[in-house]
Amino acid sequence: MRGLVTVLLALMVAVVLIPAAGLRTAGAAAPATLNVYINGDTNILDLWSKSLLPAFSKRYPQYRANMVGLMHGNGGQGVLDKLIAAKRAGRTTDVDLWETEPSMVEQGIPEGLWVKLSDKLVANLSKVPAEKLAATGGYSAPYRGSSVVIGYNSQFVKTPPKTFDDLVAWIKANPGKFTYCDPNTGGSGQAFVAAAIYRFANPDKFAGSAYDPKEESAWEPAWKLLRDLQPAMYNNGFHPNGNVAVLQLLGQQNIYMAAVWSDMGLDFSKRGLVPKSVKFEQITPPLFGGDSTVTLPSFSAHLEGALTLLNWLLTPEAQEMVIADVSGYPGVDWKYMPASVRRQFADVAKPYSPLPNAKYLADIKRIWHDRVAAGQ
Repeated sequence: MRGLVTVLLALMVAVVLIPAAGLRTAGAAAPATLNVYINGDTNILDLWSKSLLPAFSKRYPQYRANMVGLMHGNGGQGVLDKLIAAKRAGRTTDVDLWETEPSMVEQGIPEGLWVKLSDKLVANLSKVPAEKLAATGGYSAPYRGSSVVIGYNSQFVKTPPKTFDDLVAWIKANPGKFTYCDPNTGGSGQAFVAAAIYRFANPDKFAGSAYDPKEESAWEPAWKLLRDLQPAMYNNGFHPNGNVAVLQLLGQQNIYMAAVWSDMGLDFSKRGLVPKSVKFEQITPPLFGGDSTVTLPSFSAHLEGALTLLNWLLTPEAQEMVIADVSGYPGVDWKYMPASVRRQFADVAKPYSPLPNAKYLADIKRIWHDRVAAGQ
């Protein structure tokens, strides 16, 4: 009898414990959701939603990634305001990783919004050039890069310009066959305007964090140069709306040369959206370029997952997706990439001029509109 009781008790315990254990297993398997906010054109949103995030979740099934797309940065200020409000209220945030522009990161630093990154937190940061991390103060990490280059149709341009002065001479000699996008709508246009400014002023003076509007008096010769070029632009001074529109004009052979982003130009070429005769190269002094970085709120509800995602973004698996999908430069040092990749980017992956800081860039866009587009 005692033996029977013992058996019955054991069975009762087993009935109770087995469902409980099953519930714990199911709970542990439920993935945590990371909210990833991405600022970019359609190709960048597709890179994240169709390639990077599905591959990350497959590699780390304990995380599910939800992308929030901010086309061309629209809504970025609202995200920043939300983060500041949550931090001041002592709450966690549902923004786990954010790809955004440097000005947003700069505004958040005094509020203590971001994780100070290091290779102790993110091991693969050791593969990122130190100067790239230093450029953001350690508050952002690059995962891809690009620069503005000159795209030209070699069917019509047998000897492409090698310098900025050569480029200006070519534009004047070939009226209607060159343009750049309105700098208020795209970085490739901003780069051409900045190159005109850098022709007469030291770029390093405008790339740091310092800001003094009086320094902008050095830009006067650039505005005159750009005004003088207006009649030689496509359609007597037409500047398309955005980076894609310039590449479309190049693809349709309405123009033979343009300032374009390296990644977008190479991607258009790969997809057959421009003729095979369209080539890309950097001039001297180079047009500007930069890195697209991601930033991690320090009070994220899933900080461990965000750090895991950032570390994975700097692996060969993720970096090769960046190259294959959008022809971006890698976020890690070129030496960590295969020789075939280095050969693919040989004509464009060269040093580039620095971006003006956010305040100077805002002035460049405003003054260009008033002094060049308006013809004053």
